[in-house]
Amino acid sequence: MASEVTKVEESAPEVTSLVVSTQPSLNFSKSTLKAFTENLSEEIMTSNYIDVQTFKFIYKTTDYKNKEVQASGVLLIPENAHEVALASIQHGTLKSDAEAPTNSYLGLNELTVGVLLAANGVVVLIPDYIGYGVTNDQKHPYEHRVNLAKVSYDFILAAHEYLDSEEITTNGKLFLTGYSEGGYATMALHQFIEKENKIAVTHSISGAGAYIKTAFAKEILKKDEDLEFLPSYLWVLDVYNTMFDNLKRPWTYYLNEPYASNLNSLDFINAPIDPNLISSNPKILFKETFIENILNNTDTEFLNVLNENDVYDWKPIAPITLFQSIDDKYVYPLNALTAFESIKKNGGEINYITVEGFDHQQATIPFYLKVLELIDTMK
Repeated sequence: MASEVTKVEESAPEVTSLVVSTQPSLNFSKSTLKAFTENLSEEIMTSNYIDVQTFKFIYKTTDYKNKEVQASGVLLIPENAHEVALASIQHGTLKSDAEAPTNSYLGLNELTVGVLLAANGVVVLIPDYIGYGVTNDQKHPYEHRVNLAKVSYDFILAAHEYLDSEEITTNGKLFLTGYSEGGYATMALHQFIEKENKIAVTHSISGAGAYIKTAFAKEILKKDEDLEFLPSYLWVLDVYNTMFDNLKRPWTYYLNEPYASNLNSLDFINAPIDPNLISSNPKILFKETFIENILNNTDTEFLNVLNENDVYDWKPIAPITLFQSIDDKYVYPLNALTAFESIKKNGGEINYITVEGFDHQQATIPFYLKVLELIDTMK
C-alpha cells in the first residue's frame, strides 16, 4: 500500500551539534577544472567555473542498530558561497575503502560530479556511508534502506549546522542524486526526509537503483543463466541476513555446496563476493527449496525483509526524476519502471528518462550529464 506524506510549513532545519570535525582537503581552481573538462563532453564545459574547497567532514549519526557512531563524508564549498543551493550525492557500489568519497580524487567516482556541481555554485555533500572512511572497520549496510537514508540525512543536518556557523547562506533548495546503490539510497533518503518533515527536498534524481527488492529477487531466482551481478546480490543477501533479527540463517539455508562452505570461510563481507567462490547461475548457486519458497511466497520472513527495503510505492511531495538504461543487465529496468508507475499512480510528480545502448556502468556518464544539466537549471 502506498504511503503518503502530508506537507508541513517549511522551517529551518533543527540542529543538535552533529558536527565532530572539519578538515580542509583538496582545492580545485577554476583553471584546473577548465583544463580537466577540455577532454570531456562539451556538455559540461563552461568558462564560468568557481574555485572549490573540499573538506573531510566527520559527524554523528547512528548505525543499523541505532547506536551512535561517527561517520565521514566530503563537503564541497564554492568560493564566496552566498544564497546557494545544496546537493547531496549518494555514491554507488564500492569495491574497497580506497574508492570512498573521502579517499577519492578528481576523475574518480562521484567526487568528480561533486566538484563540477560545486564549481557551478552549489554546496555539495557526498557521504561515505558506514563501512567506509572513518568507519571502514564496520560492516557496510549495503542496500539497507533505513541506514543509508539516516546516515545521509544526518550529514545534511550536520552540513547545515556547519554552514550556519561559517555564515554561509543557502537559498533553501536541496537536490538529491545518486546512481546504482546511490540511486536506491537517494530514493530512500528522499522518503526519509519527507517523513521527518524537518527539511524539504527540491528535486531528487535517481539512476538505476534497485528500488523494488521483492520483484527483483524473484526475477533473479527465475533465471537459469550466468548473471554478472550475483556477487553483489549475495552481498545484499548477507547484509539482510546479518542485520535483520528475523533471519540470521546459515549460508546452507540459501546456497548449495560447495558455495555455502566457501562463504562460511569469509570472516567479513564488505564488498561484492569473489566470483570464484560461487556460481553465477542462480539455479546452480541457490538451494532449490529457497528458490521455490520465494517464488511461491511461502518464505514470509525473507519476503518481509525484502518488502521492508522496498522504496518504490509511495507518494513524494517533491518531484522525482528517474533515469534508466533499457539495456542494463545489472539492475533490471523493471525497478525504475515499476517505481515510475507506482509513484505516478499514487499522485507523485515523477519523470522517467531512458537511454539505450549503455550497460549499467556505461550509463553513469549520460546520467550524471543529465544531473548536472537539471540541477543547473533549477538551482
